[in-house]
Amino acid sequence: MHTHKLAPLAASLLTLLGCASTQEGSAMSSRIATAGVSNVEAYPIDHLALRSLIERFADAANHQDWAATEEMFAKDAVWEVLAPPPLGWTFEGRDAIRKGMAGNAERINLRVQSVTPIVVHVESPERATARSTLDEVLRFKQTGLDRRIVGTYSDQFVKQDGHWKFSRRTFRLRYDEEVFMPPSSRPAP
Repeated sequence: MHTHKLAPLAASLLTLLGCASTQEGSAMSSRIATAGVSNVEAYPIDHLALRSLIERFADAANHQDWAATEEMFAKDAVWEVLAPPPLGWTFEGRDAIRKGMAGNAERINLRVQSVTPIVVHVESPERATARSTLDEVLRFKQTGLDRRIVGTYSDQFVKQDGHWKFSRRTFRLRYDEEVFMPPSSRPAP
């Protein structure tokens, strides 16, 4: 078991922040398990690194920083969005992910996403899973329509060259609606 001398302090901090529960969790879909305190205590630095990776991904997507986003994926990663067209797609491999993100960006004027809560489970020093909820507002260039999308990410991670990377991201759409944004809140073209 991989432990760190600051593990009890980190576990307490994560518990206070709501990142860990006080009970051991049961297995969830897609091999995701709740982050029980013992898992946080065993891998406190990894829990923080994985949460940071998910948050950095959302920030990079919001700012269309595709170079930063591409580096967050393993070379053979898969990213899939399980939703009806035009929202659903699958990209296989880091190069396809980069091209797909850039292609999606050409269709969107505005993207604002936030991801929370994030539940991480470290399976080993090189493998982990997480589940998070995405809440996103998009404005499509072609139609000018604004959409609010809410769904669940089930992530699998691998550690490569000492850094955590997404090996698989699966997004399941749970809620999708057209939203109205008054003209005064729209950015200038």
